[in-house]
Amino acid sequence: MVETAQRRMTLAEFLVWDDGTDTRYELVGGVPRAMAPAYPRHGLMIGNAAHAIDLRLDDLGTSRTFIGIGTVVGSPDDPGFYVPDVIVSAEPIVDEPGLRQPQMVVEINSPASGRDAKELKIADYAALPTMQEIWLLQSRRPLMQVWQKRSGQWEGSLPLLAGQSFESRFLGGAVSVDKFYAGIDVSPKPASPEGG
Repeated sequence: MVETAQRRMTLAEFLVWDDGTDTRYELVGGVPRAMAPAYPRHGLMIGNAAHAIDLRLDDLGTSRTFIGIGTVVGSPDDPGFYVPDVIVSAEPIVDEPGLRQPQMVVEINSPASGRDAKELKIADYAALPTMQEIWLLQSRRPLMQVWQKRSGQWEGSLPLLAGQSFESRFLGGAVSVDKFYAGIDVSPKPASPEGG
């Protein structure tokens, strides 16, 4: 199984590939990478984000929120298939894996997901022609960043903290950072005597 999981694949191969386990994978640079199991706080944050987005989508017509659905990124020479925590798209529902025209994604960094891996995806998401907004949240503390496309150019926010809000151009209104952390204790933990 390890050899199969490490060989380069085309997107078409990946979309029909099954390693015989329940492990979920993303395709990064033509190589399948196992997705780490989500922590409970991660799952709650996904639900909080999807709910906050859904409240706004009622006014946007055909756009819908998806959880656990991937999207195709990259080029034919460097294919990718990422599974963001939340994805928004207005494309028709078809019987194919993943979405091809995402408008917005939410990624939540946690120890299980790997901070650097999620941050590296931002450029790939931004390269998608239909993408309008990208949110990156930290699971261990109330901190997020937002990237928005304005007149064809991407602009990123400074880190947003608890108690702050931002104007979502895509959703058409103010969004509070606190909504994503509802029900989650994000207070700083005292350091152990060993420094951990």
